[in-house]
Amino acid sequence: MVKLVEIDEADYDSDSQYTTDSESSLSVHENVDSDFEDDYMDESLLERIAALKDIVPIEQRHAVSRLASQVAYWGDFGMRLMGKLSWVVTTSALLVVLPLAYETDKDKMMAQWESEQGGAQGQVPPGMAPGMAPGMAPGMAPGVVGPAPGI
Repeated sequence: MVKLVEIDEADYDSDSQYTTDSESSLSVHENVDSDFEDDYMDESLLERIAALKDIVPIEQRHAVSRLASQVAYWGDFGMRLMGKLSWVVTTSALLVVLPLAYETDKDKMMAQWESEQGGAQGQVPPGMAPGMAPGMAPGMAPGVVGPAPGI
């Protein structure tokens, strides 16, 4: 028969060569956690992706590779197409819209000049006396069309 004896903590020597179950399981978990953290910190992202090679089946890896290749191809195709379309739109705008804008501006300037000239018709131009008709020479009397006969 086995005799059980209770030991007080005060009588227990902590430097004993024997460990209890709770002490041994705690030390094992501490060692495993520290090893895992060391491996995790030393492993780079590229190494982690390379490790997936062993986990992911080859058919699925090929499918992912084909999908990535197709996405890259269509992205490249789309960017080239957008570049060409933007070139066509830009050069067309320069060849069509720019001359049109120039002519519109020229027409506006001509209309402004004509309005200034029309407003100035009420004024006497320099070198003409009041009451003189256009085409009359200075010194001619108003109402006389040509030079006086016999002069």
